[in-house]
Amino acid sequence: MAEVFEARLRKIGNSLGILVPAHIIEGLGFHKGDVIHVAIMPSDTTKRNELIFELTGVDKKKTSFKREKEDRY
Repeated sequence: MAEVFEARLRKIGNSLGILVPAHIIEGLGFHKGDVIHVAIMPSDTTKRNELIFELTGVDKKKTSFKREKEDRY
């Protein structure tokens, strides 16, 4: 089951990140090192949507990503 909650982006080193509340992590049975999927919902404002696309690396003007080594993820 999906959990929906509000989170504020925080500066973590050179990145931005969110904190997931402990009760959600515990309730879903996650542990340190588990991989989770996060969906970022678009905003009603164009400026915020552009920022979300920039932060997630979505830029229609850029060329497609090509891996230097095909045997790696």
